[in-house]
Amino acid sequence: MPAAALARRTCASSRREIWRCGFASFFKTRMSVVVCTFEALTLQARDVTIPRVPKGMLHMQRKNKPDYDAIVVGSGASGGWACKRLAEAGLKVALLEAGKPQSDQNFSEHKPEFELKYRNRAAEIVRKTRPVQSVFSVCSEYNFDWFVNDLEEPYTTPKDQPFLWMGRLRVTGGRTNVWGRVSLRFSDWDLKAGSHDGYGEDWPLAYKDLEPYYDLVEKYVGVTGIAEGLEHLPDGQFQPPMPLTCQEALVRDRVKQKLGRTVTLARSANLTRPQNGRGPCHYCGPCERGCLTHSYFNAAFTTVADALRTGNCTLISNAMAHKVLLDEKTTRASGVLYVDRNTRQTREIHARVVILCAQTQESTRILLNSGTRQHPNGVANSSGVLGHYLTAHVRSGGGNGELPTFGEQPGLGGPTKPVGVYVARFRNLKGQAPAKNFLRGFGYEGGSSVDFNWKAAGFGEAYKKALREPRVNFDLTGFGEVLPRWENRVEIDPDMKDIYGIPVLKIYMKDGENEQAMIKDMGDSAGEMLEVAGAKNIRTYANPSAPRWALHEAGTARMGTDPKTSVLNQFQQTHDVKNLFVMDASGFTSNPCQNPTLTIMTLCVRSCDYLMNELKRGAI
Repeated sequence: MPAAALARRTCASSRREIWRCGFASFFKTRMSVVVCTFEALTLQARDVTIPRVPKGMLHMQRKNKPDYDAIVVGSGASGGWACKRLAEAGLKVALLEAGKPQSDQNFSEHKPEFELKYRNRAAEIVRKTRPVQSVFSVCSEYNFDWFVNDLEEPYTTPKDQPFLWMGRLRVTGGRTNVWGRVSLRFSDWDLKAGSHDGYGEDWPLAYKDLEPYYDLVEKYVGVTGIAEGLEHLPDGQFQPPMPLTCQEALVRDRVKQKLGRTVTLARSANLTRPQNGRGPCHYCGPCERGCLTHSYFNAAFTTVADALRTGNCTLISNAMAHKVLLDEKTTRASGVLYVDRNTRQTREIHARVVILCAQTQESTRILLNSGTRQHPNGVANSSGVLGHYLTAHVRSGGGNGELPTFGEQPGLGGPTKPVGVYVARFRNLKGQAPAKNFLRGFGYEGGSSVDFNWKAAGFGEAYKKALREPRVNFDLTGFGEVLPRWENRVEIDPDMKDIYGIPVLKIYMKDGENEQAMIKDMGDSAGEMLEVAGAKNIRTYANPSAPRWALHEAGTARMGTDPKTSVLNQFQQTHDVKNLFVMDASGFTSNPCQNPTLTIMTLCVRSCDYLMNELKRGAI
């Protein structure tokens, strides 16, 4: 049966499914939150057990010792998991969060614009204090106070290398409050890319090392997805998939039939069934404003809440970490120096282990600012690699076009599906001729949207009729890998400090020839897929990445087997300081085209288990 005919046949049932999920699950959510038991809040995934450190040993070691077993800096994707894993094992954890506490009272996903002071129409109000953050589309009048004040906490760049450091949050949960939620696994095509194409370094671990931890994290987080059986994009522990729209189903079928490429549901951290006291998504739409039913993954109401519930974790809010404190006699980390954002007073906190989870640039900034006479270029930097090999994702190539409506009608209050489609990588894979002018690959995020015909001509009744004629747009945005290069880096700017007296970063980042060629192919390939799908009025683009990258920064404290060329080992432990760990994306040896957050969390849980085993045997 032709794809268009199949789409028409399934269209009505697909629309009914989206509406059913949207409204019915809203009421189910209210019931599920009531009936869930406290027992359901425990971790369901037991494939990897939590190492437990004997209480007696901890008590003896804490006597006349630091107040905490571990300090975790940052409460986002990795920081939340670190606190949860360690606190549930019985360790005493201090969680330093640079921002304010997060609460359901701050969530406004159901609040209409007309209830806001400026009706969400005064963008210049946000831009006054957040000229960089407001470029990020999810920073608005609803939530701008979650984001860093760019004037108070600046950074610098060379004049010829503009870089928008967006998505800097100052609230519990960090970026998980506003992330796009796309959750994709890495494979050995990513982790061993250096062996495949000869560029750069392999990661010091393999997919088999991460697979059980991917399972554990996905079962807890809740990821909707469709199994596709792709070697280079491994399937996961999925919740039932959200339905594709009629247009998404059409594109999926035609692109597969004519080009052999996989268009699948975007694997997203949105629940489709109740789990651990959280309700299924009810399709209200603006996830970046929070979620009263806790349907998407946010560390603030999941991992951090679990850690606090144990009684073993202490949350210290508004704590701007400045540097890691070192014991000069033992060259061990002894704690963290931080500045109280409210009082501007400097404080110290001490622990047996320090774990940085502040976000790639932020964690590296702390390490670089931690220099001493013995470590003049920053702590854990005997290799000189710290700050180098900054990567992000290029996302400046893609396209869009118009598809048939299949009877869909635009509206202003209907359910909004929070995820679209993901086009899996199809360049430079096994059995393919390599691309002529670039290494590695890219994927796409996108989907369909129905809207009014806002460009309708005329006036009066004719205009009203034309306005109501639906327009269905299908968009594809490429996300491509940036090769790790020495010259892409961050360093401390000696001439500038933030309002807390902490030296700021200077960021050097630009496209290379590989990225330039990849971006062009992103635009061309998007147009190719839209054309075979039957889209009209196709528009493609291929622009330089700078200054807006994809926020998926990684790599400035890279992992490796050789301490002379890397900062961390495979367990994100610094080579130089055995009780200092960096468990965010700083440690990525490379930055594959898949979104990084799922792997950030997976690596963190694995590293925490290693840490606890090392503590148990007295090696740290």
